[in-house]
Amino acid sequence: MVAGLLLPLLFAACGGGGKGKGPSGSSDEEMEYLLEHNARFNDGKTVRWGNLPIRVFANNIASEGEVTEWTRATGGRVTFTFVGSAGGANITFRFGSEGPDICGVSLVTYGSDGEIQSAEVRVVQEIFRGPQCQRTIVHEVGHAIGFLDHSSDGGLMDPDGGNGEFTEPVITMFRNLYALAPGTPVGRAERPQTALRRSGGRYVVTIVDHARR
Repeated sequence: MVAGLLLPLLFAACGGGGKGKGPSGSSDEEMEYLLEHNARFNDGKTVRWGNLPIRVFANNIASEGEVTEWTRATGGRVTFTFVGSAGGANITFRFGSEGPDICGVSLVTYGSDGEIQSAEVRVVQEIFRGPQCQRTIVHEVGHAIGFLDHSSDGGLMDPDGGNGEFTEPVITMFRNLYALAPGTPVGRAERPQTALRRSGGRYVVTIVDHARR
């Protein structure tokens, strides 16, 4: 966990529901998907980076091309710049020691206003580029920019990375998310039961990505 912060811990889980208004042309189904995979972690309000480009410290772990795949996939809605130290970064990469069956872990800190404050990506050095881990870096960046749990459509954001490809529901979610301001209500949702609120209105969601068996 991020040192020095007394923050609640949210474990990504299934649930949520309800309908809300989104960007022009978006469907109720698209807004429910946004609620399920993002806004339900903030009482039905959007969670995203407030200022772009997002500053990334790759730490000789991630390549710029892996990160900016999300810029291309979202049609330029999500942009990045790269910095030389963790101190100036929004998203930081580092090696972790979570265990031999974990490809990566993302910790996303955000405020009750819906603005992401920081994201830390940990990858297990020995396996994160191995055959048991599907496009770990790209997958973890997806979590770090606002996909706060997992998909189940066989694509990149499935728990094991699926087939490694971007799927239309995921891309549409990000395009809708970054067309709205942080904290925009998109529907009614109950916060996951594992959520614990502490003083200061800050939360952490931790998403663990297991290696394929």
